[in-house]
Order: sequence, then C-alpha cells, then structure tokens
Amino acid sequence: MSIRKIKIRYIAAALVLAAIAAPFVIWKLGVGREMDIVVLNKTFPAETDASGTIKKLDYGKQSGLFWVMKSLGITNPTTNKTYNGHADYYGNFLSDGKLVNKPLGKLTTVPDVIFLSDMYGTGDSRANGVEDPGISGMTKEEVGVVATSYERGTTVIGEYNIAGDPTKASVAKELEGIFGVTFTGMAGKFFSDLTSTADVPNWIRATYEKQYGKKWDLSGAGIVIAGNDRIVVLQRNVGYTGSTLRIEMDDTNEKDYNTKPVDYYNWFELVTPTDEKSVIAWYDLDLTDEGANQLKPFGLEHRFPAIIANHQDGKHAYYLAGDFTDYRGPSKISQFIGASTLYRYFSVNSEGDLTYFYWHFYVPFMSKVLKDVEVPEQRVAFEAETAIASDGTKLVSKISDQQVEIYYNDAWNKTYLKGVNIGATIPGSSAGNLPDDPSFYRDWLEKIAAMNANTIRVYTLMPPAFYRALDGYNNSNPDKKLYLLQNIGLQQTPPNGDFTNAEYTASLQQSLETTINAIHGNAVVAKEGASDSDSYMNDVSGFVIGYLFDPDLTPASVIATNASKGSISEEGKYVQASSGASRTEAWLAAGADQIIRYEQTSYNMIHPVGVVSSPQVDSRYYAMFGPADSKDAQGVIQYEHIVGESEAGGVFGALNLFPNEEGFTDHKQANNAYADFQTYLNAFVQEHDHYPVLVTEFGLPTGVSSTEAAQGEGIVSMLNTIKESGAMGSLIYEWADEWGSSSTSTSRMIPYSRGTMWHNITEPAQNYGIMALESKQSSEYAMTLRGAKPLNTLALNADETYLYIKADFSSLPDLTKKGLHIYLDTIDRRSGAYKLSSDGSENWSGAEFDLNVQSSDKAELLVIPSYNASKGSYYTSLYLTGTYERMLTELSPAFKSQMGKTIDAQYEDASSLQPGPFTSSTNNFNITGNTVNIRIPWIRLNFTDPSSMLVLDDDKHTAISTDQKDALTVRMTDGIIASLVIIDKQTDTVDYHFPESATSIGYKTFAWNTWDVPQYEQRAKSSYDLIQAAFAE
Repeated sequence: MSIRKIKIRYIAAALVLAAIAAPFVIWKLGVGREMDIVVLNKTFPAETDASGTIKKLDYGKQSGLFWVMKSLGITNPTTNKTYNGHADYYGNFLSDGKLVNKPLGKLTTVPDVIFLSDMYGTGDSRANGVEDPGISGMTKEEVGVVATSYERGTTVIGEYNIAGDPTKASVAKELEGIFGVTFTGMAGKFFSDLTSTADVPNWIRATYEKQYGKKWDLSGAGIVIAGNDRIVVLQRNVGYTGSTLRIEMDDTNEKDYNTKPVDYYNWFELVTPTDEKSVIAWYDLDLTDEGANQLKPFGLEHRFPAIIANHQDGKHAYYLAGDFTDYRGPSKISQFIGASTLYRYFSVNSEGDLTYFYWHFYVPFMSKVLKDVEVPEQRVAFEAETAIASDGTKLVSKISDQQVEIYYNDAWNKTYLKGVNIGATIPGSSAGNLPDDPSFYRDWLEKIAAMNANTIRVYTLMPPAFYRALDGYNNSNPDKKLYLLQNIGLQQTPPNGDFTNAEYTASLQQSLETTINAIHGNAVVAKEGASDSDSYMNDVSGFVIGYLFDPDLTPASVIATNASKGSISEEGKYVQASSGASRTEAWLAAGADQIIRYEQTSYNMIHPVGVVSSPQVDSRYYAMFGPADSKDAQGVIQYEHIVGESEAGGVFGALNLFPNEEGFTDHKQANNAYADFQTYLNAFVQEHDHYPVLVTEFGLPTGVSSTEAAQGEGIVSMLNTIKESGAMGSLIYEWADEWGSSSTSTSRMIPYSRGTMWHNITEPAQNYGIMALESKQSSEYAMTLRGAKPLNTLALNADETYLYIKADFSSLPDLTKKGLHIYLDTIDRRSGAYKLSSDGSENWSGAEFDLNVQSSDKAELLVIPSYNASKGSYYTSLYLTGTYERMLTELSPAFKSQMGKTIDAQYEDASSLQPGPFTSSTNNFNITGNTVNIRIPWIRLNFTDPSSMLVLDDDKHTAISTDQKDALTVRMTDGIIASLVIIDKQTDTVDYHFPESATSIGYKTFAWNTWDVPQYEQRAKSSYDLIQAAFAE
C-alpha cells in the first residue's frame, strides 16, 4: 500500500473524528452559562421490596427538566458543574430505605429560577407509620421562599399537581397570586384502555361509581376529567374524535417558542387564568355534540389553558397546566450542538407515547424560557441596604437632631414619620392569632401606603406571613416603602406589678431575643396550643427603623418596681440610667440597652429604641391636668434619666397621647382645637429638648359617639398639632377596627375570649380604625310577623353588631298624639314588666326593655330597674307595674385638678337613640314613609355574647368594676319576644296591641343562628381621604 493511500485514510479518519467531535466541541465552546436554578420536587415513584423498604427512586418527574438544563450547558454556581438530576434539588431523597425531606429553606442569594414540580409526595400516606413533615405537599415555609424570591426578580415556573391536596389551601392561594391563575381542583388524562386496572387509578373509578351509582364498565380509549367528587368521561368517537387532546400555540407564540401543535397524552389540569391574555398555549379537543353537552355542567368548552405566562411589573412566572416535565424515555446524550433537533427529527408520534410531545413542544419551549431569564452580573443577596458605622456595625436608621434619619439610595435621609398602628386581632380571631395569609396583609399595606403613610407599628410578633408581605411589598415598591416600628414586650403584667421579678425578666429576655431573631428571618416559634410552629425566614431588618420597648407602664407598676429589691443589670453599654434615676428608670434603661446589645452581638446591626409611656406615668400631666393629691402621681418616670449613645442609633421617647385623657376638657369641641392635647404635648416635647419624641398613639373613635367625618377632621387637626410641636412624627391609633378590644365594657363581654365574635359598636376601643371592619348588613329579615291594621308587618333580624327591628304600617300613627312602644322580652318569660298603661292593659310576657319612639327625631330605650347594668344591677325580675328607667353610666367622676380646675364627670347616655340613616354608625333609628327602622347595639340589651345568645343573669353581684373579666353570671336565652303597642298620649290607654294574645300567630320568639365564624367586610371610612390628603402635605 502506498504512503499516499495511507495518508488519505488517516486524513479521512481524522475528518470523520472531527465531524463526530465537532458538535461536542462547538457545544463546549459556545453553549453554557451559570444560573442559580432551584428545583423543588416531592413525587418520586418508588420501587419497594416485600417489607415495604424503598429500594430505588424514579426521577422521571424531573428528568425532562434536567436534560434541558444540561443541553443548554447551564452550570450550578455552587458546584461549577452541570446540574445533577439525582442530587441538585430540594424535596424528597432516599435514605436507609425511607424518604427524607430536604426542605426548601432560607436562601442566601436570590435564585434566577425556581421550578416547582409535583408536590403530591406520597399523598400524606400513613402506610409506613406517621410520615415526616414536608414529605407530602408544599409547605407554607417553602411557598414563602418562592414568593420572596419572586418579588426580587426570580422567574418562577410551576406545573401540574403543586397546589392540590395535600398542599394546604393557604399555600395554594399564594401560588395562585404568583402564577395569575385559580386552581379548580379538576384534572384529566387520556387512557388508551379504560378497562385497565393498572392504568386507570382507583380514585377515578370510585368517583365515577359514586356519581353515577353504577360500576365502572367503560371500555376503549377515552379522556377522563375529574376532581371535587365530580367526573366526566369522554369516550373516543363518542365524546370526541381524533387521538387525544392537542396542545398548541397561536402563530406568534409558536414561532417565538419554536413549537408545533402536538397530541398530549399525560395528566393535565383545569385552571382559570386571572387574565386570558396571559395564556400562551391551549389544550384543544375535537368534541362531538354529545361531548360538548357532557362538558357544559363543568363550564368547559373544547379549548382551555395549557400554559399561562404571568408577566407583571418586571416579574415573570409560568404555569404549565400539565405533567410536562415527566419524561420516561431512554437517557440521551445532551452535550452536543443540535442534540434536541436530532432527537426531535427521529421521534415518532404514537398513541400514548410522551416523547413526541417532549421533543416537539416541551424542549423548545423550556429552552426558550430558560434562555430568556436575565442573570445579574453579581448575585443579589437577601439582605438590606445599610450604612456602616465606624466600628463596622450596620445601620438602617438613626436619631439625629431630634429627627429620624433613614439610609437609602446610598445616603442618609431625614424622614418625618407618619403612619398607623396595626392591631393584634381581627373579627373571629383570638388575641395575637392573626391570619397566616400574606395576601391579607399585602392588601392592608398597599392601602396604608396609598394613604401616603411611610411607617407602621405592630404591637406583637406578627405571623410570618406579615413580614413576608412587608418584604414583598417594599421590594416591589422601592420608592414608596413602609418602614416598621416593632414592639418588644410581654402581653402580660408582672407579678405584683414588679418589673424586676425574675420570672418576668427571663420571659421578657426570651421574647426580646425571639422578636429580634424573627425580624432577621432567623426564628422558629412554637405556636401556643398547637403542634406545629412558625418559621420566620424573611429578613426585614432593613425595613425596621426602630424597636419600641413597651412594658405597658402604669403608675402602680412604677410604684411597685421602685419599691422592689430585684436585680437590675447595670452594664449599660449603649443605654444607661443617669444619676438620680429611679429603679423603674434604671430597669427601662437596662431593657433598652439589652435590645441594642442583643441585635448588635447576634447580627452586627443596631436600630434606635423608643421607650413607650403615657401621660399617666408623667409628672407634667399630674401637675397640669391630673387630680389633686392623686396617689398615681407617685408612679411616674422621667425620660431625662435614660441616656443613649448616638453610636447606638439613639433612644427616643414614644408617647401614647389621646385627646380624651382624664382632665382634658376640650376633646368634644366642634372646632377640633384640642387645646389641652396641644398644651400638654408642647410642654412634653419642649422639656425633652435633648430627647426626641415620637407620638406612637393618638386617634379618635367612631361608633355611636362620633361620625367618620368628625374622626378624620379631628385626626388631621392633631396631625398638625403634633408636627408643629417639634415631635419627629406620629402614628394614628389605629389602622383597622378591633373587635374584642375593651376599655369601658370588659365586665359585660362574657366570655371575654369570644369578644372578637361580635362587634360592640358602643365600645370606643373597638372603633378607632381608619378601616372599618363591620358586619355584613342584610336587606332580608330573618323573621317577619304579619299584623292587623295599622301594622302590616313586624320584622326582626340579627347580625354581629345589632338587633334590627322594622315595623311597617299601612298608616303611620300620628306620633304627636300617639306613643309607639316596642317591648322586648329578652330572657325570662315570667319576669320583666307587664303593665302597659294606666287603664290596666298588660303585655303577654314580661319585657325587660321598652323601645319608645316619640317622634321622627326622638326615641329612647328604657330598662326595668333590676336589669339596669348602668347602675350595677344585672338580673331580671317581675314588675307588675310598667316601671322602666334610663340607662346612664358614669365613665369618670368629677374632680379638681392640681391647678384648681374643676373637671366635670363624664357620662354615657345609653337610652337616647340617634335618628338618621344607617349609613352612619351613630344612628339607631329612622322613619321612611310608613316604615320605622330600628337597630340596637347588643350590649344595650345586656347581651354579653350574641354569637352564643348569652345574656346577663346575675343577682349575686352589684356594681362590679368595668375592667373585671368573666365575673358575672350569664345564661343562654331562647330568643327575643317583641310586642308593638300604640298608646294614646293624652288618655294613656292602649289603642293597638300586637300580638293580639299569647296564643295568636304573632306571638313568636325570635331566635337566630349562632356563629363561630363572624361575617364581616372591610371598608375605608370617610376619614381615610382626609388623612390621605394630610399625609401628602
């Protein structure tokens, strides 16, 4: 053989090898980039042995994705290698023959992509004993990581079976917000043989047999759609024609994603897009007329969404409404140029085969999605923008020149604080048991920010969902952030009022540490009375501008602490008590110092600390307005004795101040001048010229005593007063009404623990909100009684706030000559007042209350003497005479101030009913045409819990203190009997009496359905607009 021929052969061989190697070399040189991709998957079909031990996991539910990632040359920034589909994910792994969960927890940097695969897991199986948490279903902590990352720019991709059972509904709801869909709970699949027990799941057969009442006897091929205990089976050539359903895009998207219409044989689900324009791929069925009729009850047509692309405000999320990533074909080499094109060319479309869909649709689609993700040049950390002090400590805020400065946009910015307090309850919740739903808080935060506020304050450690919502809101609204003032304290008083009590001090220290850890996204807190716990993973320390040390100081606790001998820390690295400080002041300084030291030591960060107080513990108040010779004047503190280092961000005074403080005489003036409020505040601020002051609470309630407009006008007036005083800001008390709060009616809210089940519209403490939380008023009445002329009907209804009464007449009585009385028997049919008039007429049952309508603008509610709670009597008794009296409660006694000023007693008139439309909470009755409309707050009728139909019935106690809890005896009433009587004012004789007798059809007891979940709605009060305008100035 010639040398020439040998050379040619070598050259040919080299060319062949080069041709073979070229795609790999070109791929290596031209493909690939580093991307942080987080995959969460919990469903891995497993091979088990006879004992049930898992031998091997099937990774098919995610292998399709990992192949695409590898073919694109995407490398893991942690390993600098391509992603490993058996290791580089979160979810379930195999360990010693059982599943163990690697939860998606707190991340250091913001990922580029999060892919959510199947979350079914084992379906919360109990086959091998109690399953470990997190094995099945997506957890609230995991969706928290997803939502937080999404707000920071992570592209989130999810697919079939991430939101169904065993994933909780609250988690599914949050996923709906990310993907812009509503999960219907319905899913479907093509089955080539409906008789196959191996292919058709048992739950589908069971649902069919339950719905149709007959055995599953279907045969042939078909598409089953099922869920929510409903099912429809479309048999091929009966309900539809063709092989199966198709997945397709319109021409524009098909070109963009390089896909083509293909048959789809795997699981799919039915979702409803928030915006139909976000649908980029559709399922399509060739329905017969019969098939169309089968789908009508489900609200389905031949076409429904397959892929939703939710692009909003620079955020991107894709939802794949099918088991798209499930690839079970043979493993194929991916790391050469043109690999996907080659495999697509040789794939064959055969019935039931998933590979044709995979190569012709999934791979080009997912490749385009991943290529479109913008990867930042530098990893974005989950941490706040901070300044660095000289010692290296991180700072977000500080006190400087009597004002707050906040660090943002690489600079310190003086900021006047204006905002609201957010309470710790909503209707139906127990104290401190708020919803764990980020969307609930996100809605509030957006409305607060729209009111032009820049600060919020919370009284307790909120659920993790609150901090997640705050984190998400601020990251989405960098130019309109809401900053947080976080309370630190205990929701309990110390034994004997002594703050130095060792057990109390230990509990306070634990609360302090837990709260600060939670603020930094580093806490797991056990739920009281529950088996699970709350995980705090959102670091919101960058949005916190201060902690409020709030031990709920009272004169009694100050006196007790001053007299105590308990130990007080004297370390004082950042905050010290100056010479002459009382023991309480030293304890406050030590507590503030400990807050700063713990955060600095644990997180190398410092925030300013405010010490919360009120006029009741201030000597100036007693000198200016307090009662002469008051013992409480001995229980005061002086802020001047608490000294903070400027390097620590500073300390400040946090003052709770209201215009109705005892001794302030002008809080009901029509001109909203609030001169006493202004005088005291100015003196307080001016005497603390070295100590900045933030007014942390002030406000006015609505309810029976004030309109919403008056609330807004009064708050705006006080906002101006506070700003002019030189304070560094103010926080309105409060954002939303708080059912269950009490200041004047604690003793009559029984059981106290169910106070949030109903709304006491007469209690000021429940109605300070700018956002009304009010019962849903129904236009329908639960009971309507037909009368005889002149009364057409007498109707009654009940909700969480009022008893409603409507009397409709054919001809309204002349109220200048006739008295209209509606008597209410609320508790004991044998007790109460019977006599109606001087002619000896009697009622059919004893009434505790007389509702007397005297004219179109005057009405009153009277009570029998023994049941007059305003006088400290709480039981019904028999009155043969028609004796009723007014309800007048002394709220505060008259006194003479230290300066010699006489302060009149304050009273609440519970008998007078205000006329006007029910659009205002101040009004109780109105007359429209021939109809009299009345609504009575439950507490006026001595109901202690209308949700359980409980009323006062205590003949043992008299005149108990209004702040005592559950001290009175109550009983469950069987309802209310109402009777309507018209009495001639001149002759005092009965002209009309309904019902006619105790045996007539109109003699009925009105009872209502009790409730454990109150129905309420939110509404911005009219004061919102006034405050919004004031905050904008």
